[in-house]
Amino acid sequence: MLGFVLLLSSRDNKDTRASKGRQTENGLKISQSGKCHSEMAGSTDIIIVGAGVAGSALAYALGKDGRQVHVIERDLTEPDRIVGELLQPGGYLKLVDLGLEDCVNEIDAQKVFGYVLYKDGKNSHLPYPLENFHSDVAGRSFHHGRFIQSVRLEQGTVSSLIEEKGTVKGVQYKSITGQELTANAPLTIVCDGCYSNLRRSLCNPKVDIPSCFVGLVLENCKLPFTNHGHVVLADPSPILFYPISSTEIRCLVDVPGQKVPSISNGDMAQHLKTKVAPQVPPELYTAFIASIEKGNIKSMPNRSMPAASHPTAGALLLGDAFNMRHPLTGGGMTVALSDVVVIRNLLRPLHNLNDASSMCKYLESFHTLRKPVASTINTLAGALYKVFCASPDPARKEMRKACFDYLSLGGIFSSGPISILSGLNPRPLSLVLHFFSVAIYGVTRLLLPFPSPKRMWIGASQVSCPKNDSGVAQFPRGNKEELPTTPSMADNQTADRALQMSQNRKCQLSKIAETADIIIVGAGVAGSALAYALGKDGWQVHVIERDLTEPDRIVGEYLQPGGYLKLLELGLQDCVNGIDAQQVFGYILSMDGKNCKLPYPLENFHPDVAGRGFHHGPFIQKLRQKVASLPNVKLEEGTVGSLIEEKGTVKGVKYKSKAGNDQTANAPLTIVCDGCHSNLRRSLCIPKVDFPSCYVGLVLENCELPFSSHGHVALADPLPLVFYPISSNEVRCLVDVPGQRVPSISTGEMARYLKTVVAPQVPPELYTAFLASIEKGNIKSMPNRSMPAAPYPTAGALLIGDAFNMRNALTGGGMTVALSDVVLVRNLLRPLHSLNDASALCKYLESFYTLRKPVASTINALSDALYKVFGKSTDPAREEMRQACFDYLSLGGIFSSGPISILSGLNPCPWCLLLHFFAVVTYGVMRLLLPFPSPKRMWIGARMILGASGIIYPIIKAEGVRQMFFPVTVPAYHRTTPVNLAKENKILK
Repeated sequence: MLGFVLLLSSRDNKDTRASKGRQTENGLKISQSGKCHSEMAGSTDIIIVGAGVAGSALAYALGKDGRQVHVIERDLTEPDRIVGELLQPGGYLKLVDLGLEDCVNEIDAQKVFGYVLYKDGKNSHLPYPLENFHSDVAGRSFHHGRFIQSVRLEQGTVSSLIEEKGTVKGVQYKSITGQELTANAPLTIVCDGCYSNLRRSLCNPKVDIPSCFVGLVLENCKLPFTNHGHVVLADPSPILFYPISSTEIRCLVDVPGQKVPSISNGDMAQHLKTKVAPQVPPELYTAFIASIEKGNIKSMPNRSMPAASHPTAGALLLGDAFNMRHPLTGGGMTVALSDVVVIRNLLRPLHNLNDASSMCKYLESFHTLRKPVASTINTLAGALYKVFCASPDPARKEMRKACFDYLSLGGIFSSGPISILSGLNPRPLSLVLHFFSVAIYGVTRLLLPFPSPKRMWIGASQVSCPKNDSGVAQFPRGNKEELPTTPSMADNQTADRALQMSQNRKCQLSKIAETADIIIVGAGVAGSALAYALGKDGWQVHVIERDLTEPDRIVGEYLQPGGYLKLLELGLQDCVNGIDAQQVFGYILSMDGKNCKLPYPLENFHPDVAGRGFHHGPFIQKLRQKVASLPNVKLEEGTVGSLIEEKGTVKGVKYKSKAGNDQTANAPLTIVCDGCHSNLRRSLCIPKVDFPSCYVGLVLENCELPFSSHGHVALADPLPLVFYPISSNEVRCLVDVPGQRVPSISTGEMARYLKTVVAPQVPPELYTAFLASIEKGNIKSMPNRSMPAAPYPTAGALLIGDAFNMRNALTGGGMTVALSDVVLVRNLLRPLHSLNDASALCKYLESFYTLRKPVASTINALSDALYKVFGKSTDPAREEMRQACFDYLSLGGIFSSGPISILSGLNPCPWCLLLHFFAVVTYGVMRLLLPFPSPKRMWIGARMILGASGIIYPIIKAEGVRQMFFPVTVPAYHRTTPVNLAKENKILK
């Protein structure tokens, strides 16, 4: 952050231009040609190596105090850098102290009055606490290079320090003309930036490069909040925006690690468009894309280096050559200017600098005096970067969320941290207080109302993870410099507004709870999507979810294209943006070393229509955020214990709130979608749950699938293995283990099973990553459930989602069925203006159970049938059917596109399913009988037909033959809107 050179005052600049090579009125020696060095050498008090922020400001300050100063800078041309462009208010106060405040004038510098923090579509306004300061005090952002051109110091490259008996006497340097020269002075101050070649003899440089900044300039656009910096808590790390002129905005994209995609071959542009752009605020999206297209993309590594100096007689280290921190908080220039003020104040009482030993001991106090300010800002920068980065660790995720919510509380909770970040109140104790307040706030949220072992573990991990690498803030003894007076931290008007808004929102939510039209139990995929759809249609909706923290599951991570189309229909397609979701364009089926490519038939759809693989938790949280954004929807955390029934009609629910209070909620319609573990479904359906197998889940990291952007299904022994991408660097592996009992994970039996039985059947490209994932130990398992829909029509209640109907997870059809059901329920309720006639509503909603059948039953039947066909068997007929299925799909054309269009949800037609199923059987039997049938083959063929019938018919029977294939013959299919509930009837009245 210490890259730009501050202007000398305008009067001194005029003198500089007018007389090259002479001494200015304030004692600063300047030369462009390299002449007059003998005069300088004889009279120089201080040599300053480097004319960046620290070097130029220090030279001006010491020159004003009458010191003879010789400044040598390696390059006096105008720099073009992507950092060193944001000066915090605390840094501006140091400029005022040094008399350099006019250096931000006439360069189109923009005032900055605070930050806006973005996370998951929400924003938090964090203004600087400037109430007790002059109106001119604010942050400043500007172009880095516009300060340089009017400054003409000596240009030269310093190669080494001149040392005699452990004391630095001056420097050796090469002038702009190529002459080897020396310069001598009692004190040499090295501030030659982050690339310093002199610091090794003056400190112990431990440079860390946690990430790189990729810089763009967005033109002719406006920030969502004018005169504010914008920080987006993106995945995997933050994105920054701030104005640098009246028409330009700087965008800095943080890319973790030292290696970034290549700019020259277009990889960086592709990364910015596909990974970063979807997370950019909508107001800046067009300008962001235009800037990428323009091609002026730059990158630079972000360095962090704690101050660890060797006290050396005759020399002092300053600026980025001495101490660096992550530039996320823009604190570099504030630290540099604060250090300049400390050095100026230390040198002011001295009239002679020639006693090197005494000077060295005296200047050791600089390293202590600077600590409160420097270490506080350094620590905050390093800690915030780690907290703000996305992480798969639940504790780190919770801390990131807690930090955002803590700052969103307003009042002291935002003004306190922002006063530290701005350099207005850089006190170490305040930093520690707020940092651990965030951690305690996060832990308390986890433990209330009832602490579970998992939450306690996450809370303990959260408390143990606050660490920093910036050095411990030290408390000086006998500090000669008084710290800036702390401004008032309380913005009364902002606090009052926040309180009023909070009270209004609470009143509104309380009103919804009292007058709700619909109660939805569960805020998973089905519950959240339905709440959003009904809320958009104007219904008053009360959603009660047992746990609103981000779920961590190994299924619910794959959305078929048909499900994505339903998301589009519901207006929820943006929920797969910003979570590193991966597009999937089909499947690869592997058997006995052969591959069969099965692309989705997407030719007639928009390019954005495809499958999506993602982490389950972030997707659910995105859905919940959409729900929470609607003013007529109340999303509440609570555990529903039972339904409230009166004379056979459901009137609402009894639940325990997050605070542990027993409460009731009433509404004309209660929709139960509380997932596969539902405790409410027994009174609403006949739950016949089957557990054919268990899934064991692993995450393979930093590997590539054999066919990118495709799901992979390996027909292994005994059951299939499934692979699909869930982020840009992670692949989900699901191992199907027969039965309800699986090898123990805790004792290591599962790891041994995976290594010995499963690993040899894994595709070679994934083998190493598969073993590495096992060694990492993050193995999870969950049972595969199958449950046909068998509802009891109940007045005042409806059942939906996994609480109502489940199928084998092999084909990833669960979310497609759930979203299809949501669309159907929304469409059925749209014509109604009232839900108060429970009996009429119950009869009307019976049509839901029939209308959903063609789509839901087709996907259910295909999933369960494929699971049985793809499983390894010792029966020759079943093995022949397995081989026939693989070969049938390998034929291509209609033989692959037909089945895959059913599986994808693009054409969930039950008749097509039946046709292709028996086409596979016929294909397998014909292969057995041609060219010459033998008794053995005929017998296998007959058993194959019987086996196929034994697979498909029980599935169809459970789903309902009439409802699945002939729904128009079911009376409920033709139910019309009840007259007394219809909107048209309300209009007539």
